[in-house]
Amino acid sequence: MNVAGQDHAGTNSSEPAGPVEKTAGQKFIALVLSILPWAIVGTLLWAGLFVKPVAVVEEVTPPAIDRRDNIFGVTRISPDVYMAAGNYGKILISTDRAKTWVNQNSTVETHFQDISAWDENRAVAVGNKGVVVITEDGGKTWTSVESPKSEISNKLLKVHTVEGGEALAVGEMGMIIQSLDYGKTWQRLREEQDIFFNDVARLNENTIIIAAEARAIEDPDAPYDPNQLVPDAYGLIFRSVDNGETWQTIETDSLNSFAAIDFRNELEGVAVGLSGSIVGTFDGGETWTHIDSKTSGMTEHLMDIAWSEQLKEWVGIGNKGKWITFSSDLSSFKTRFLTEANAVEKDFTSHAELALTGLSA
Repeated sequence: MNVAGQDHAGTNSSEPAGPVEKTAGQKFIALVLSILPWAIVGTLLWAGLFVKPVAVVEEVTPPAIDRRDNIFGVTRISPDVYMAAGNYGKILISTDRAKTWVNQNSTVETHFQDISAWDENRAVAVGNKGVVVITEDGGKTWTSVESPKSEISNKLLKVHTVEGGEALAVGEMGMIIQSLDYGKTWQRLREEQDIFFNDVARLNENTIIIAAEARAIEDPDAPYDPNQLVPDAYGLIFRSVDNGETWQTIETDSLNSFAAIDFRNELEGVAVGLSGSIVGTFDGGETWTHIDSKTSGMTEHLMDIAWSEQLKEWVGIGNKGKWITFSSDLSSFKTRFLTEANAVEKDFTSHAELALTGLSA
């Protein structure tokens, strides 16, 4: 037996003696791998030279009324058109019965307290620091105008327009000013006095009535200290029957300040105020009848009052989501909440002004 031959056969290697030629697939993969880095560099270079980046920004349109906004004044211009005014110069318009609102550029950043309109084109808004702005094109543009000023304080709280171009505005320091030319110029109707005039109503061409804060009639010019109890302070009404030339100060039986006043005709009117205060007159403001909270059922502050021809009742609104309706003879009262949820949940919202739509409540 050839043992040596067996050993040689058992150790015979299958590896080739020289280099092995690559297959076509391997050659292609190697080619791709060698070109790939250069292709990536070239693509990036081309993109840097010829592709211009475009920033896509989704525009977010802020709501007309933000949760932090305070809207203090509202006015009904027509069955469909309403205007409102509030903090930081905000003025809004609605043309669909107050369902949606659009911001208008008032050109100022001062807080507005009230707004009123003569028609769909002409309106006026007033507020802090004696600011007065007017529009003659339905709110497309607003113009600031000068108003009489006090050296102490100048907040204007309410403004009411009267047919024919008149407007009356009232505020701090016994301020009552009048315009006869659609708000372009203003004049003071009373000397300065340290008292808040909170609302005003014109009964006829001669009679103007003002709802004021509670003061002691013996010394209406005395400085008011809210921390000091004044046992003889009563809600005051100021009345002029000669178009503001002279004024009568009327002390009511209300122990609280008045916030709003309205008349349904030349004889019958109502003033409302803090802690549910209600007083009514049937003789054009010469005498006033006080309704206590036990009779009316209203203990929250009442901030506005208006006569509803649709309901044939007075309608008042105020704090904590409550409102009230009562008869013209001040004999029947009904208090309720603006929403059913308010009846069981605490509501701390305050409603400063109302505009009646003419629709049933």
